[in-house]
Amino acid sequence: MAIRRIEALELADLLGALLGSIISAQAQSARATVDFVEDIGFEATAAGERLRTVKVQYRKKDEDGMPAEFEVEVPLLAMVNVPSLIIRQAKLSFSYDVVTVGGPAEAPDRELIGNAKLAKLTGLLRKKTTGASTVAERQTMAVDVDVTIEQQDLPIGVERLFALAELGMTEERAEPPP
Repeated sequence: MAIRRIEALELADLLGALLGSIISAQAQSARATVDFVEDIGFEATAAGERLRTVKVQYRKKDEDGMPAEFEVEVPLLAMVNVPSLIIRQAKLSFSYDVVTVGGPAEAPDRELIGNAKLAKLTGLLRKKTTGASTVAERQTMAVDVDVTIEQQDLPIGVERLFALAELGMTEERAEPPP
């Protein structure tokens, strides 16, 4: 898309928009985790929500050393990775040419830091010229964003939920002894 009109941007607005986008992405990730846990981990019953479990049958030796069928019931959430991503690092890089500097009198709405008001910087993103031998040269406005995403440690509430679920795991004979 061609840039038709270029206006000076306040540096605070530019940084605020970029950081706001990163925060919004983190919030979307958190909502996706909640949705996953609710959809996969719980089921509605007449008594209310309950952990969704999976029953698995297997064969092992019983207390008498004889082969027997057993059944274990395990919460489904204990068997799958819960997607819980976090942005660990975001690196913003761009060239910004300041075109005006407003002082406290020109920016009365600026908050105080100590006894000084913040200056209002207005400027333009610097144009980058890119080109290749086979592609016509073009000018673009550029903001480079590098984001590092990692699997987040489980929140303490989810860890405790898993611990409670583990206490509720049962192992029983699948068939009565002969």
